[in-house]
Amino acid sequence: MKLYNKLFLLAMLCLGMLASCTQDNIIDGGVSDPKVNMTTYDYLKAHPRGLFDTLLLIVDRAEMKNVINSTGTMFAPTDYSINAYITAKQAEARRIDERRNFNLDSLFKYYSPQMLRDSMSAYFFPETITRDGLDANGKIFPATLRPYDFLVTLEEHTNEDYNAGGLISQRPKFMFFNRIIGEKDIIVGGVRRDPSNDPVKVDMRILCQTTGIISTTGIIHVLDNSHVWSRSLKLNIN
Repeated sequence: MKLYNKLFLLAMLCLGMLASCTQDNIIDGGVSDPKVNMTTYDYLKAHPRGLFDTLLLIVDRAEMKNVINSTGTMFAPTDYSINAYITAKQAEARRIDERRNFNLDSLFKYYSPQMLRDSMSAYFFPETITRDGLDANGKIFPATLRPYDFLVTLEEHTNEDYNAGGLISQRPKFMFFNRIIGEKDIIVGGVRRDPSNDPVKVDMRILCQTTGIISTTGIIHVLDNSHVWSRSLKLNIN
């Protein structure tokens, strides 16, 4: 009898854990609220893991707090993106002299506030850009930094390892931030290319890892950590 009771309790415990996992990972109890009761700058500053601390140092150095707190949309690079840029610049420096370093202080030494402002302006748009109304064809938006144009798309997940017929009936859709290099890319035989066929002019595509955060001043989309700040956009900053 005691053995039966123990087995019964163990079975109930397992069922409880399974129900908990199912609720946490599949059924979240409702739609999360995308609104945050703070400005864009304060939201980035308040991130619990400090994911935007270095970004905000650049924003402050460029005197752009008021810009990112104005009405519009920010595609926010994370500190991983900025660190990747600094790492790439250090590699360049050490190809000349292996004793050279390049760090955040170096960035602020060699980049004037105007250069930093130009670099950051490619990530901010005066328009309100949300997932609503976007599709795979996307919409083109001129960046605050001219003459650069960006295509924002919302594309369905197409990887065949995704089971669209399972618990979730529809494939997820991801937002992409595309820097148009020559003309808007076309797809031929499943391959993206510039209409000119020049491989140098293929657009730069960056996945947005988080989208649709609504601050009290604007919209925030967070770019994937693999993005290299400024460099991936092929900006001509002087």
